[in-house]
Amino acid sequence: CYILVLYFFFLLVCQRLTFSCLTTGPKGMPHWSKQYPFCGGSFQSPIDFYRDIIQFTSSLKPIEVMNYNLSSTVLYTLSNNGHSVKMSLPSSMYLNGLPYRYSATQLHLHWGNKYSSKGSEHTINGKRFAAELHILHFNSERYPSELIAMDKSDGLAALGVLIEIGAFNPAFENIVKYLQNVKYRGQQFPIPGFDIEELLPPRLDEFYRYEGSVTTPPCYTSVIWTVFRNTVKISREQLLTLQTSMYYTQKDEPAPLEMMDNYRHTQEPGDRIVFITFRQGIVLSLILAGALGALVVIAIVCFVLQRNRAKKQTAEIKGIIYKSTPSKDEENPKI
Repeated sequence: CYILVLYFFFLLVCQRLTFSCLTTGPKGMPHWSKQYPFCGGSFQSPIDFYRDIIQFTSSLKPIEVMNYNLSSTVLYTLSNNGHSVKMSLPSSMYLNGLPYRYSATQLHLHWGNKYSSKGSEHTINGKRFAAELHILHFNSERYPSELIAMDKSDGLAALGVLIEIGAFNPAFENIVKYLQNVKYRGQQFPIPGFDIEELLPPRLDEFYRYEGSVTTPPCYTSVIWTVFRNTVKISREQLLTLQTSMYYTQKDEPAPLEMMDNYRHTQEPGDRIVFITFRQGIVLSLILAGALGALVVIAIVCFVLQRNRAKKQTAEIKGIIYKSTPSKDEENPKI
């Protein structure tokens, strides 16, 4: 009976959510498409980056982040929106390197749970990372706001940063240390600005690029995705804080639900091509081929030298004149 009571509490809570990132419940991921048709369509995100859909191109420009260093004297809103922690960003931040000027609007994170270090949305050859950061921008050349741009085919641009466990990360601590202030859905808290670029990997010219969607309902297919090849690291303690500090539910809900596993599963790529700006596999092949070629040359040289040495020794042996031991008479001739 106790289990049944908990189950009905769980259903009651899920019914009250607009949607849930959980895989269970009537508002969970498997049911998104019933209320949001785009979620069941094509060109959805995230996806897995695997060899068959990847194509190198030299035509893509490196990403340049502009005005990302926010003043610490200005406060920005950190909030719990019911499926992630979100930080509002000013439109004075923008990207260069895309077809239009895309101005920042917000950043948020996706993660797993305290029992698993797998929580990224995008994956590489099936590998899921510990967490993922998204920085969302809207096409400010063509549209006045994110709200107007979000359902347009060229409306949004997102930067994706894959996160691994490593050393303590001071930049991420600017967000993590305030999570206790936004534990429940709907809560907001002002935090000082900091250099958002420090959340990014050092090389912004190596990335995966494809056309996709936002990863939560309404799942509009309006996003130019740039997912960086190189990861950033946060400490295990920082990841645990991210995994255990927040709730999907409001403070007064009868059955609070921990915010965990708030990542969407990878979607079918369909006919899409993912363009990459780096030649990792090709360079590695060239290095291995070069090393193998050098070994072959060395082996051939050694073989030739050894064969010439053997020929020389044979010639010396054949040229030796064998003489008999001289007799005593020959040694002491008579006079």
